[in-house]
Amino acid sequence: MNSMNLPFSETSYQTAPLSDYSLEYRERAAALFRLVAERVGPARARQHTGSYSVIAAASDATAVKILICEEGKGKINGENPLLADGVYLLVRVHGTTGRTLGVAPAHHERFAYLRLHEEQGLEQISDFIAACAGTR
Repeated sequence: MNSMNLPFSETSYQTAPLSDYSLEYRERAAALFRLVAERVGPARARQHTGSYSVIAAASDATAVKILICEEGKGKINGENPLLADGVYLLVRVHGTTGRTLGVAPAHHERFAYLRLHEEQGLEQISDFIAACAGTR
């Protein structure tokens, strides 16, 4: 896909506390985070109040975020990207091309995002996350 054809979005998302989301989504996000933490090490895997972060090996920047979107929870700032309920993987991007999402409180840091589907294996996704963080 050519990201040059996608509009830039100033949209950001402020998560709710993880405990506010449905058990199904919390369990999937937590299971993925545990696998990622095994691959990247505990110093690079961080749980926050409303999401999980994976820190890049080459810097202290967040390389990947795991978060949950669910109707009526959290807050969209800016243009609503019509996020479906589910667990999302956000990968840091640089520049202002493409459809991206910021995450509070650092609304200016941009991430490409995709919703994980139930049929996707968490092992493969965790390997992908570790690669994005530069630890594989």
